[in-house]
Amino acid sequence: MKDPESKLSDYIDDLNAEREPEKRRGTADNPELAKLLATARLVRTLKEPALPDSGYPQRLAKAVAGRLRRRWVLPSVATLAAGLLLCAVLINWTGLFKPEVVYAMEKAVAQLSNYHGVLEMRSKNAAGEEWMSRRVEIWSDGDKYAVRQDDGSLTVNNGERRWQVRPQSKEVALLPLVPDPARNSFDLRDEAKLAKQYPHTVVGTEMIAGRRATKLEISPPGGLAYYLWIDEETNLPVQLQTAMQNALQTTYTFVSFEPNTRIDPQTFAYQPPEGYQVLEKDPGQLVATVEEAAAISRLTPLLPQEAPARIFAFQDHIALDYGAATIVETAARGSFEPVANSALGAAAGGPLEVWGERLRWRQDGMEIQVEGPRRVELARQIAADLALPDTGASLVNKARVKVPVDLEIVKADQRQVDRGSSPWQLDPLQVALTFVNLKVTPEGIAGEPEIPMLSFKLAANNGAEAVVEVAAGPVEKVYLQRLIRQDETGIWSVVGYDPR
Repeated sequence: MKDPESKLSDYIDDLNAEREPEKRRGTADNPELAKLLATARLVRTLKEPALPDSGYPQRLAKAVAGRLRRRWVLPSVATLAAGLLLCAVLINWTGLFKPEVVYAMEKAVAQLSNYHGVLEMRSKNAAGEEWMSRRVEIWSDGDKYAVRQDDGSLTVNNGERRWQVRPQSKEVALLPLVPDPARNSFDLRDEAKLAKQYPHTVVGTEMIAGRRATKLEISPPGGLAYYLWIDEETNLPVQLQTAMQNALQTTYTFVSFEPNTRIDPQTFAYQPPEGYQVLEKDPGQLVATVEEAAAISRLTPLLPQEAPARIFAFQDHIALDYGAATIVETAARGSFEPVANSALGAAAGGPLEVWGERLRWRQDGMEIQVEGPRRVELARQIAADLALPDTGASLVNKARVKVPVDLEIVKADQRQVDRGSSPWQLDPLQVALTFVNLKVTPEGIAGEPEIPMLSFKLAANNGAEAVVEVAAGPVEKVYLQRLIRQDETGIWSVVGYDPR
């Protein structure tokens, strides 16, 4: 038979897990224990009261402590009950016990066998403008998952193979066994682990997609704080908001979520639809050690201090799976050319390409690409000097000639690009080329431009502002800004230049 302390502990565990302890364990077998259990339930259901003033919890604790010292002969049950109630009051007023939210989340995630939900990803720029960037439907069962995109394409990983069904082209592409960013951008298990690992604070409660959720502020050492919302009914994460980086913030929200539900096993079965063409690629091998991966790929990867959860080896590259991030390393070949529209930082003494949730650079003969929410943390474990673009540093103020901009015209141009027209405005090099050549031929550009693209070089790009150097013609430098949206979907506008 369990002692009263153990029974009380089990009772509290059931309450924290949102279970009915009386139905599971029956009623207390003596009056004193019954009082303790009733007190524990009272503590669990307390609402946060208004705080009279900032010093009230300390005065209350002092007063109760003095009363207990004067009446030290209180019966044991009453003493424990008073202590529980005092702790409950102090917990709700001062937030000292709020880590119980993370504890409950950890237990709920440990009991999560599968889930089905719809995940929305929304982006917001530094100007406060917000838009939907993606919406996916997810089925997850252990290491198996399926992700359906808005366009109908379905990516499935059943642990043995990974493939993508593409209805528009009637193709089934066999893919490498590496994590899908659409799934791992908001992985419940990873987020619960990080919330427990990093300093965190409860900052309030909010309604998220119709569910009441506790909002946590999580502060990774050396990084920017971000927010995680925990559903109060299931104790599972339902929303993640990243820190504002490179003038862009992303919020992942489960607008619908069914944990521990029934998922049809056929969801993860490899069955190419009739009439679809199967495209085969190097699927890679899941290996146990880096040495095995090196032998298969004939590469010597650069490793972070933290060991990966899984390692995949291919004929020409190695993939390291960290759940909330993926690192892919290949042999460096040719010159390093950042994507024209990417922001530029520095790593390993050279340029760092920053594109959405991807970082890419070269180091010691290897080209390294890191994707996912933990990309900066893991990248710095490889390149200690890694520096992200400084969006606070003004590049365009140095322009000797200012170019006036009609913001209404820029907004109209942005709407056109959003509808699929004039995509060249997303590339600072193309915008600079057009601007400079109109200086040469004001009547318009007919045929090949007088100043060719080879004369234009991206000198700096911090995601919000850019500088393009021109090797020939009347302009030496062009200064550009993303005036409407500071991310990969924002157009560039010329705001200044340096004459030659």
